[in-house]
Amino acid sequence: MRVGGALLRYRIMAFVTGTLLVVLVFVAVPLDWWADQHGPVAVIGTAHGFLFMVYLVTALDLGVRRRWPLVKLGLVMIAGTIPFASFVAEHYVTREIRASTQP
Repeated sequence: MRVGGALLRYRIMAFVTGTLLVVLVFVAVPLDWWADQHGPVAVIGTAHGFLFMVYLVTALDLGVRRRWPLVKLGLVMIAGTIPFASFVAEHYVTREIRASTQP
């Protein structure tokens, strides 16, 4: 089954979700705690929450197409909740898929 489009969608969402989570945890939350600036947490947190749902759908789509075991699918999905983990997961998933589709 072709996974080119599903992989591209997953890679984009992994990058966007991971970037927003890193900014949320390392910029917005400290601003909220130490500078009493609540706006960045509200905006970035809401954006991350919404886009995380899109990330879950793209990871599920890719996992179903690749017929991943549930444990692997779960780990890839959970990677969007840990700072920098989505970047690592995306790297390994992309490497695995490209290696398996090489002629």
